[in-house]
Amino acid sequence: MAGSGRQGLVLLVLLVPLLRSAWVAPPAGMTPQPRTARQATGSAMMVAPLSSGEEPLSEPDLAKRPIRRAVSPHMPPAAEPEEAGFVFGHESVERVLSALRNGSVVLLTEDGSLGTSGSLLAAPSLVDAAQIEFLLEHAVRLQVALSPERYRSVYRSLRSITLDNSDLDHPAISVSAQGGSRSSRDAAHIASTVHALAADWWDVPKSKQPKPAEAADGAANKPKGVSDSLLCPGAVSLSCAREGGVLRRAGVTEAAVELSRLAYLPSVGMHASLHTETLEEAKLFADTWGIEISSTADLIAYVRRRTAIVERCSPPVGMPTKHGRFIAHTYRSSIDGTEHIALVKADERGDSLKPFAGLSRPALVRVHSECCTGDVFGSLRCDCGPQLDKALQDVNADGWGVVLYLRGQEGRGIGLGAKMHAYALQERGVDTLDANLELGLPVDSREYGTGAQILADLGITDMRLMSNNPKKFSGLTGYGLRIVDRVPSHTAPNPENIQYLRTKRARMGHLLTLGEEEMEGVADDMAAEGFDEQAS
Repeated sequence: MAGSGRQGLVLLVLLVPLLRSAWVAPPAGMTPQPRTARQATGSAMMVAPLSSGEEPLSEPDLAKRPIRRAVSPHMPPAAEPEEAGFVFGHESVERVLSALRNGSVVLLTEDGSLGTSGSLLAAPSLVDAAQIEFLLEHAVRLQVALSPERYRSVYRSLRSITLDNSDLDHPAISVSAQGGSRSSRDAAHIASTVHALAADWWDVPKSKQPKPAEAADGAANKPKGVSDSLLCPGAVSLSCAREGGVLRRAGVTEAAVELSRLAYLPSVGMHASLHTETLEEAKLFADTWGIEISSTADLIAYVRRRTAIVERCSPPVGMPTKHGRFIAHTYRSSIDGTEHIALVKADERGDSLKPFAGLSRPALVRVHSECCTGDVFGSLRCDCGPQLDKALQDVNADGWGVVLYLRGQEGRGIGLGAKMHAYALQERGVDTLDANLELGLPVDSREYGTGAQILADLGITDMRLMSNNPKKFSGLTGYGLRIVDRVPSHTAPNPENIQYLRTKRARMGHLLTLGEEEMEGVADDMAAEGFDEQAS
């Protein structure tokens, strides 16, 4: 017994130094905090991620919480450099959040490109008439951006509704606070209206709101200037953010709502387009007026480290096709459940989860929007089917790339039924662009945030994008993606889609380099075969 006791004592003496080196006491006053805590350092504010369904803490509650480290101990470390994907830097987002909480106007550009556009943003719950006048003087198209839940709540509350457009899926409405003017230049009235829209009432669950029959009794408990005091149409235009926020659509509407949420303010933002056309002009404006500046790309990078809107739904698997053998990676949207597929060609790395990670060679990328009529049935009205075939052929021949097939984007995002309506109008002589507009639908409502997150998950950084569409994919920097080259995707026209291609080139700016002789040759074939060119 004495011998075993001495052995135990020796073992304890040997272990004590090891235990001391493995455990470091936290600084005085430091205690582990839930994920809803925030860190304030000077004027900057670090906002920690919110879990699904978790509500931000109120300001009094936040003030009581001790400061904690910027990185929660249970959060996984970033898999990329700290500043990857940022334009103005991680701290620029924190400075903007702090400025919004202090009731200041901020400036947000799309990204860091030379020709980027900018917007002025403010927090509706804190804005005053003087700031509204500033926005009206230096910017245009002032709008209040609402989260989907708040937008639906406001929409349901209106006694009568007059739409500013004819798109029933995404109706545009404007409102005014009762008792004021409906002028879009009356700063004081606009301020009272946006204060009403930012009221906490809109976050009350519908089940707890007074029913119409209880209006007489419930009116006294209802804050002044909310649902029973908004008139439509009015002085303030409303916009509704998409589900999924900036990770689904890199728009200023989504950015305004996201910033308000991250700043622990009501889920409503306000934005107006700035009179600048370049990044340098935006920076000069911010410097002149002492305004904090960041970008949508920075916000995406900031949020992306905390939120994912896609998840893998199967392991990589071989996919032999008539164009070659690919590795299929499938993903599911966590927002609407839509599944997408990426066909990867990456030598021997294709079956790894991140086949393009760690390599500088730019990947050849085609992001193809689902087209049931063209891809499945071989419709000749569009060039989607041939473009998909060509993309698979080119990526297979290149040996280093991916064809990403995004589902749920039929007819440039309007849906299959609406696409058939548009076809009916085209048969009466209306072109593909005006057909959408006559139906009250956007020319192009596709969202690329999901695709960008999938490409980033595959490890892509630099890419050669196969596309004829010159549309600027704003916000890609926030995903750590960069377009280093645009590769044309030209296919041979046919008598049924020649007018469609002409419209895309002339009115939508698509980079189609079809020679006039070739176009005239197709037109001659059409005439010989009895086709009516305007029917396409």
